[in-house]
Amino acid sequence: MSGICPLPTTLNNGACVPQWNATCRNLIATQCPGKTCPSATNSWNATCVALAEQLCGSTCSTDPGTQQGLCKSYLPNETNPECAGVDLTVGVPCGGTIPVCNRGNTPAPAGIEIHSYPAGAGQLPSSAPSRIANSCNPTGGTLACTTTQPIAPGECISVAGCTGVADGMELIVNPPGPAQIAECQCANNGSIYQSAECESPGCIATASVSTIRPATLFVALDRSGSMVTSGGTNVSASRWNPARAALMAFFEDPASAGLGVAFRFWPHNDPGPCNDSGGGVCFPDDVKDCGVPIVPFDGTAARRLTADPRPFDQQELALYNALYMPGPGVNGDTPMYPALDGATTWAINYKNAHPEEEVAVVFVTDGIPSDCNTVPNQIADLARNAYENHGVRVHAVGFGNSSADLINLIATRGGGRAFNLTAGAGLATTLRDALVAIRGQALPCDVTVPLAGTSDPDSVSVVHVDNTGTETVLTRRADLGSCGQGWYFADGTHTSVKLCPQTCADLRDTPGKVRATVPCETTSLTPMTTDWERYHGVCPPGTKPQWGFLRYRTTTPGDSSVEFFVRAADDPADLGAATVRLAATAHAVPTDTQICEESSTPPCAINLFEVLQRLPDARTDYLEIQMRLNPTSTGGGGVQVHDWEITYSCPDSE
Repeated sequence: MSGICPLPTTLNNGACVPQWNATCRNLIATQCPGKTCPSATNSWNATCVALAEQLCGSTCSTDPGTQQGLCKSYLPNETNPECAGVDLTVGVPCGGTIPVCNRGNTPAPAGIEIHSYPAGAGQLPSSAPSRIANSCNPTGGTLACTTTQPIAPGECISVAGCTGVADGMELIVNPPGPAQIAECQCANNGSIYQSAECESPGCIATASVSTIRPATLFVALDRSGSMVTSGGTNVSASRWNPARAALMAFFEDPASAGLGVAFRFWPHNDPGPCNDSGGGVCFPDDVKDCGVPIVPFDGTAARRLTADPRPFDQQELALYNALYMPGPGVNGDTPMYPALDGATTWAINYKNAHPEEEVAVVFVTDGIPSDCNTVPNQIADLARNAYENHGVRVHAVGFGNSSADLINLIATRGGGRAFNLTAGAGLATTLRDALVAIRGQALPCDVTVPLAGTSDPDSVSVVHVDNTGTETVLTRRADLGSCGQGWYFADGTHTSVKLCPQTCADLRDTPGKVRATVPCETTSLTPMTTDWERYHGVCPPGTKPQWGFLRYRTTTPGDSSVEFFVRAADDPADLGAATVRLAATAHAVPTDTQICEESSTPPCAINLFEVLQRLPDARTDYLEIQMRLNPTSTGGGGVQVHDWEITYSCPDSE
């Protein structure tokens, strides 16, 4: 029985909810009045501990809810089905490279920061009670490197060239700050740096991937009065006209072939009223009306953009007519909240109906929000909901009188890109370039080459993997001019592979992934020892911590093993000189001890009171645990520690 309830938890009459059942909660609330567990200072006394064990048969963290601090082991290409957005994790660094994986179901963009912290800084997510609450808010870090390529769902990349890192330093990917992107969770973003060579499961250090699938955009264009007149001056030549020209050039671009586009003006009452609500009130129909495009898209191949020159194809003609024939009058304020709400609602509904597609919103404005809801955080939270809960990215483009802070906030929370442009004749070019950049993220037809391949381009191979897992090796071509089907290096640096245009178009009809790979080099592993993890037993006056049981779950292939060591002392300064004792060894052979908990067969829990040889070591204020991961006798890897738990009680002092 843990002496302290793990955080975070919900409080109700002094009981942990929902980890304990109703009977247990009522008993604790009545028998132990005033006892709560919001922090390490409010611990259960010996009477409470005995009652919970005797009458509830439970611990604070396991009945019936999910135990805090459990680790999830992912297989190659596996994602978290509960995360529609991005979920980044960091693996064990190997040979100076840092593996970063995306366990969400939306591709993570390039440019994500990795920060380093001093060894033992205590910034890593941990099951230690005092650190769970702070696991998503590391402080004092230094930028070590950034990711240089997108990370597809279920995929990993290895980041090289990180600076200022040394063995034992703590690492956090995507820490808080201006460059942070939205994630489903942040408590799995840490690791410890080590420079030693180790085997790379799935060869993640020698492969990169691009997800090829159909893409659809909902483009929402601001047509408020400021697009034509600002401060009494006609600005249509620097805002409205170049914005229309940029959009039409983008729609006509042969490189947009295969793209699905739905289009909506705001404020505008065609095909439904999406206009100024007035009085600062959001009306119930705002979302429904602002989510109806003036140029619809139904997902069919016939309505996707094509590479054919004029005359326009079906969808391009509809877009041209909306923009130019004769085009709507430009007037009204800037009802940004209902406009973005409608755009994301359409995109979410479309994504639900077409889960195999990449769906995004492109939100273009020259102003700041007016009417209805003008609170920046609440506007940006519409983008957060679309991205984190539904996998729909939201890109934001601003110019003229727009707020760069709000544009950045919308894009950051929406997992998209922000573009703060300058109004003027050059807007036709810069806005088109922004749309091209967004298209490149939605319709990737290039793959970053693994680091090893840049120095040995002949070792690079490119493979298409369809949704059934069938692999097809693509043919290398000398350059774009030699293309039919296949791929070629983008330039002489050999850092990027481009698919031939016909191959790219064909693969969008058969969604899957394209990998650029370099053959793996098998390495032999050596044992790895973790840092000491410290636990502090906090007990009421007149009682003393007594260390109880160690439980763990591991995976140890072949004859590999994990050794658990403990040491204890009353003063943290004395821990370094304390006797180190082997508490347990996890292995698969000759006896399977990989799992040691109540549910294992036979039931198992290591009695630390006996390991620490009775008094005085078993009754101390501090205990530390260390693990040594031993590879197989042939140097093979795959050893994992999924989770562990240390318990204590607070009997009366003697």
